[in-house]
Amino acid sequence: MNRRTIRYAIVGCIVAMAAAVIYAAVRLLVLSQRADLSILVVNIVVFAGIAGVLIYLTKKERDIEEEEMFRD
Repeated sequence: MNRRTIRYAIVGCIVAMAAAVIYAAVRLLVLSQRADLSILVVNIVVFAGIAGVLIYLTKKERDIEEEEMFRD
C-alpha cells in the first residue's frame, strides 16, 4: 500500500464513523424512534470494526514512515 491509499482509507473510516453517529442521531432525535437493535449494531459493532481498521491503517502508515526514514 502506498501512503495516498492509506490516507484515503483513513478519511473513509472517519466518514463512516461520522455516518454511524449521524444515523443514530437521526433515528433517535429527528424521527423520535426508540433505541432498537439496528442502532445498537451500528453504534457498537460497526463502530468498533471501523476503529479496528483505523488502528491498523495508522500502524501501516507509521511503518511506512519509519521505512522511509531509514531508507535515506
